[in-house]
Amino acid sequence: MTDLEELVGDPADDPEVGRRRQAVRIVSLVLWAAVVAFQVGMAIINPGMVTIALAVTVFVLCVAMNAQIVLMLWTGNRNWRRMAAKLQGSAYLSELNDLPNRNYLLAEIRREMPRARETGHTFTLVQVSFDTLEAIRERRGDAFCDRAVHALTELLKRVTRQSDFVSHTSGSRFVVMLNECRMEQSWIYLQRIPATIAVSDGRMMYEVPLSVRVAEYDMEALYATDVVRDVEESGPLRRREDLTEQRSWTEAA
Repeated sequence: MTDLEELVGDPADDPEVGRRRQAVRIVSLVLWAAVVAFQVGMAIINPGMVTIALAVTVFVLCVAMNAQIVLMLWTGNRNWRRMAAKLQGSAYLSELNDLPNRNYLLAEIRREMPRARETGHTFTLVQVSFDTLEAIRERRGDAFCDRAVHALTELLKRVTRQSDFVSHTSGSRFVVMLNECRMEQSWIYLQRIPATIAVSDGRMMYEVPLSVRVAEYDMEALYATDVVRDVEESGPLRRREDLTEQRSWTEAA
């Protein structure tokens, strides 16, 4: 049974409930079959308009009642599947932008850790966030912050390879998993991330600063939560301009 099934619970999975329902259905079918057989027998023994009409009526009622039961069961199962799909989405997708959420990220890391230890090809996590978003929210409002998060979502989708993994772990935090990538190789990816992102309040454009943290899986951590905690607790990087005017990141002092 999946975690979702355990959360939602399907009454049909209860053996006792299932047996009772099955018994009721069998008894109902047997009774209807007996009534139909009796009426058909009466129509054959004493043919006449009344007995034939009564037999046809009972047969139609039997078919209608059982068809209704089947339809209700099918509709109930479909509604349960819809609810399960909705819960599945809420468990693994961010409500804000439909990106994989923290739960999905942890599941992806759990799948990646054994492969990394086996092949020796580690992975690196990059956290990109608005550390000052709450202060900005007080000045600019919720709509402005939502636009900022949306703009960052689109930026990360645009600059991240399809082989890597982008997730939205909380309100203003995103974590990107760079597969088969060491810490020093991640600088190539970081060069694609600007120091600020432009967001409009409806009248003017404002530059909202981004904060970036990086941590490499060290092949020793056994729990996905520890791997995510490493990047969350690491020091933020600071922007550095080199001689060729290319933007890069370095560790903050």
